[in-house]
Amino acid sequence: MDLESIGALVYLPVDKKIETYSKDSLETFEEIDAYWMQREGLIFYPFDRSKQAFFYGKEPVETEIKEFDLSPNDVLTQTEYETSVYMACAEMQEGKLDKVVLARNEIIEGDYNAQESFQNAVKKYPDSYGYYINIGPEQWVGASPELLIHFEDGVIYTVALAGTKSLEDEFTAKEREEQQMVAEFIEEKLTKIGLSNFTKADVEEAKFGEIKHLKTAYTAQADKMQALELLKHLQPTSAVCGLPRDLSFGFIQEFETMNRSFYSGITGVLKKESATFFVNLRCMRFYQGKVELFAGAGITKDSDPTAEWEETEKKIKTIKELL
Repeated sequence: MDLESIGALVYLPVDKKIETYSKDSLETFEEIDAYWMQREGLIFYPFDRSKQAFFYGKEPVETEIKEFDLSPNDVLTQTEYETSVYMACAEMQEGKLDKVVLARNEIIEGDYNAQESFQNAVKKYPDSYGYYINIGPEQWVGASPELLIHFEDGVIYTVALAGTKSLEDEFTAKEREEQQMVAEFIEEKLTKIGLSNFTKADVEEAKFGEIKHLKTAYTAQADKMQALELLKHLQPTSAVCGLPRDLSFGFIQEFETMNRSFYSGITGVLKKESATFFVNLRCMRFYQGKVELFAGAGITKDSDPTAEWEETEKKIKTIKELL
């Protein structure tokens, strides 16, 4: 397949290989149910599930997409971001929220190549999910370390990943509390769909470039419909939204001035007998001679606004290097 006809490239760390999808196989969809274990292809889902989602299948489709539900952002300044952190902390002091994840962006102008950035991502982060996706007016590239679910042979696997530190720093009570909240959220959702007999691994450190996170892995016996229900219950995860999730989602919609678009949504590969989905982190979009990079930080009542800004700086640095 020539470079011009490539619509998407995806690298699954478990397979250690790149799959290619043709431009003429792109379609939009609303509900994942009709695709689940019936269609094979690549899913690209936004943070806000009411927005336009995309699917790259194995065969060309006749219907051409005429309109794209996309919107550009202005750059969020440090002062604006830290102000939103102050506001979130105030909500938590009043007991309305336990945690909220606030995102920001950075925009770079220049002639950068999205497919080359994808190749760099695969080389630099071979244990992460890597992708390049062309959706008409813009292209997206990402390298995500956060597995949402993997389902195969009647077993479902998911992880609680949260808390961020530089490799040389020690995790503090703040990061451990943040990660514990995500773990409890996942356990609640597993139990809710009848998978209370899950297996939980010990907390471990997961490295990504120059930063690291806290990670807890879960496995459970499940059928394909339980796997679908868990996917829908987990997205958007508390690791990219907050707790209580619905309240934190509402706070984000009201106080976050940028459109997250596909950042912190989900992306992954569907097959007839398996499904592998990741949270869309460490990503960037290419459009009109610009590259927009995204990052977020988990805010708790003890958060320091400047420290949270610096955490997003570290995360953005890890993907900026892919350019």
